[in-house]
Amino acid sequence: VTLPYYEGNMKFRKENVVFDYTDHELRENKKCAKDIVYFAENYACVMTDNGIQRIKLRDYQIEMLKQFASNRFNITLASRQIGKTICTAIFVSWYLLFNFDKNALILANKGATTKEIIDKMKAIIENLPFFMKPGVVKNDVFEMKYDNGCRMVGQTTTGKAGIGFTIHLLFLDEFAHIHHSFLDGFFENVYPTLSSSQISRIIITSTPNGYNKFYEIYKAATEGNNEFTPFKVDWWQVPGRDEKWKAREIKNLGSEEAFNRQYGNQFMASSNLLLQGSTL
Repeated sequence: VTLPYYEGNMKFRKENVVFDYTDHELRENKKCAKDIVYFAENYACVMTDNGIQRIKLRDYQIEMLKQFASNRFNITLASRQIGKTICTAIFVSWYLLFNFDKNALILANKGATTKEIIDKMKAIIENLPFFMKPGVVKNDVFEMKYDNGCRMVGQTTTGKAGIGFTIHLLFLDEFAHIHHSFLDGFFENVYPTLSSSQISRIIITSTPNGYNKFYEIYKAATEGNNEFTPFKVDWWQVPGRDEKWKAREIKNLGSEEAFNRQYGNQFMASSNLLLQGSTL
């Protein structure tokens, strides 16, 4: 008997498996394709402190997913540890599941971070019901290819990353923390690849890190001077984070300035200044 699993792994469906969908399965596929929030709340499973579980979206995560689905160019300024990466992993997974012949490129400031993002996407797809899984053609550490023609590739951001690669969806994680020596050159090289297409999408997410390219794009977006749609998540939007939590974090980090750098969405780096950023 030939099993319908990729290389015998029951977590992945083999390519070009022919089977009949039930009416319920067809309805669910259609609902998920039309509504990313429905997909996320009913089918996206992620790693938590208690193991793999279905995600419970926070209010700002719902808005973030809706914005990613509604706009081609997105830029998100976010506090640390608010779940921005898992939101983007859900969106990229949804995009690859319900499209044909699309390429998604995932770039981060470090190879380990890129691998972590791809692992989150793999976990989402692994835990889907069989009828919703795409057929796997290739499964590597930094690349997945499916029988609907879609592919996701992960790379470390360098000055030449993404050049020569047809990109339909580009995800740049912790963009502000890419090394300054090639940050501007990288964006100038990769952007024309996206702008030449009428359907290409880009998602940039980051915590702030001084007045660099990320700051320039985000500021221009908030002022309506580019095509990016801005989104911002503050530390207090996470349930359980109140003034008591803030006071504890300031004590543990050592200063309010350190808190502002990590959680306060503050672009100014006070360590290089005579006055504190809050004073300025």
